[in-house]
This record gives sequence, C-alpha cells and structure tokens, in this order.
Amino acid sequence: MKRTLTLLAIPLLLVACAPKEEEGPIRIGYIGPLTGDAASFGADTVNGARLAVEEVNATGGINGRMVSLIAEDARCNGADAASAARKLISIDKVTAIIGGQCSSETLGAAPIAEEEKIVMISPVSSSPDVTHAGDYIFRVYPSDALKGTALVNAFAKAGYSRIALLSENTDFCAGVRSAVQAALKEDMTIIFDETVEPGTKDFRTLLSRLKDQEFDVFIPNGQSDVTVSAMVQQMRELGLLQPIIGTDTADSVTLGQTAKEAVEGMRALSVPSLAKNDPKGGPFIQKFEEEFRAPQVGPFFAALSYEATRLLADVIKTAGTEGEAIRNALLTHPGYDSIVGTMTFDAQGDIRGIPFALKEFRSGELIEVERIPIN
Repeated sequence: MKRTLTLLAIPLLLVACAPKEEEGPIRIGYIGPLTGDAASFGADTVNGARLAVEEVNATGGINGRMVSLIAEDARCNGADAASAARKLISIDKVTAIIGGQCSSETLGAAPIAEEEKIVMISPVSSSPDVTHAGDYIFRVYPSDALKGTALVNAFAKAGYSRIALLSENTDFCAGVRSAVQAALKEDMTIIFDETVEPGTKDFRTLLSRLKDQEFDVFIPNGQSDVTVSAMVQQMRELGLLQPIIGTDTADSVTLGQTAKEAVEGMRALSVPSLAKNDPKGGPFIQKFEEEFRAPQVGPFFAALSYEATRLLADVIKTAGTEGEAIRNALLTHPGYDSIVGTMTFDAQGDIRGIPFALKEFRSGELIEVERIPIN
C-alpha cells in the first residue's frame, strides 16, 4: 500500500511544481507569409508585431506577465494558415492571433479560431469575405468593398471610363475585382477582365491583347508586389503607355527599386502613408528602422501590425485572456488612438476610422497625392 501511495504522489508532485498558466507568459500567435512572393509583407507585419511585444514587455508586460510572440509561416494561402492556426491554438495555447495577413490566410484560419473562440486580428486582410468570417475575426484594414468605391471615384475624377483589369486568382484579388465591378458608374466599362493562377510570371500573351483595345487605365491586380512588378514591366515592354492604378500590393517601396522606370507615374490606392516628420508616425518609423532596417513594403503595413498588437495587449490588460471577453472588449472599445488613426470596430469586426489615400511613384519613391472619399 505504501508503494502505491508513493507512486501516486509522484505525478501529483509534478503537477504542483509546474508553473500555473496565469503566472506564465501570455502567448500571442502570428500568421503571415514569411516565405514566398508575399514574404515582404510578412516581414514588415511580423516585425511590427515584434516591436509592439518588445515595448509591452519593456514596461512590465501585461499585468506583470511577459508576452511571447509565436510566428507561423502561412505562405499566403488558406491551407497553410489553417495548419498554423491549429498548431498555435492546440499546441502553443495562444491567447489570440495577429493575422492572417493575406486574405486567404485569414479566411483559411478563421473557422479554426472561430470554433475555439480565439480572437484573430488581421493587420492587412481586405477581402469583403472577411467581414462574415466569424464573430472572433477582426481586422484593422478597410474592406475591399469600400476600396472598389474609392477606386471608381478616382477613375471618375480622372475621366477614365474604359478599364483593363488583370487579376490573380486569390481571395484578395477576387475581392478587389468584385468590388470594382460592383462600384462602376453608368458610363464605365471593364473592357478587359482576365484572371491568372497564383504563381504566374509571364503575362505577355494576355497583355498583348490590349494592343488592339482602347482603354483608359490598367489595374494590375496581383497578390504581391512581385506579381505587380512583372505585370507592369511586361505591359510597358509591349509599348502600352496608358495610366496604371494598383491597390495595396502596388503600394510597395520595393516596386520603386525593382521596376523604377516601369512604375514611374503609376498610382496605388491604399491607406495613408506614414512620414518621418509626422509627430506620431515619425518615432515609430525611427524605432522600426533602428531594429529591423527600413520596411520592405512601406511603414504603413508594419504600423498596422504594430498597432493591432498593442491594441490586443491593451484589451487583454483589462479583459483578461478568455476569448469571449477579448472579443467583447474589442467590440465595445471607445476608440484606440493609434499612429494611423482612431480605431473602433463595427459589429462584424471591421475597422472604422482608417481612410484611403492615392499615391504616385515619382523617381522610384511613393508620394501621397490625395485622399479619396469612399461615399
């Protein structure tokens, strides 16, 4: 009998010596494209989240508990994002997730997070489908449903009525395409509307058809700046000189380096830029560059991830680590004062308070030229 009692006491002793969950680190997951064509976006957003975690820990963590960021590579696709979410939730026991970044990642991971009641906050996913991805799915980036209206308003202001559109077959690009189609004004027509599979590098055959078409503006609707760069360079190589307006993935400093001549004068519609002389954005850019060098895409993607992570930490501080409490705190938050604007969420978890801006490549650099209304 004594031997039996001794054996039974061993696991009880081990349990007693194990650190209590509420005394250990608060684990926050990250899902994004750390490899592949969209890796530049992933690099900026994961580093933005890392910077936020470092700052939170430097001030004592969350209620005395340090924060641990666990990053998973989802390669900008839904299947890898779903696997990443399962691992983060089941094995790493994360409290919440920053991500996905690509819309396909967010939509792929959403059902797992929703089932487990784990809040996900995407810094940059913009597909309209994210609006209905679940009660625990949030984002701090405007929906493409609004972006389509903003793009069409920009076309109307410039007098463009005949539109050429080349899209990659992804959730993000499909969202942009559908939003533009839905927002067209009566005098506008999409005269060229082609879709290619992800990973396509040669667009010359498709673009050559544009030589026989009359169009006013071209939309290079790619999933990454790598794809947009190829579309734009090949279009210019074919002698097509019409104006080009891209969206988020065209808002990349990398484009100004890899395709400087081809993108000269090209415009991109996304969220407003951050400037080093801005009283809020400047200090963030300086800290980011000191630690990670210059952002690969631009400071706004990194800033959105940084602020999403800081907002999450702020909410956990008062609401605790339970998913439902975090969700309710986000929905009822009176307004988080971030470097990109005051953030609040609607009932579907979509961000309010972040506007759109039109930017133009000039000598390889992106310059914000105007704000575009969405109404």
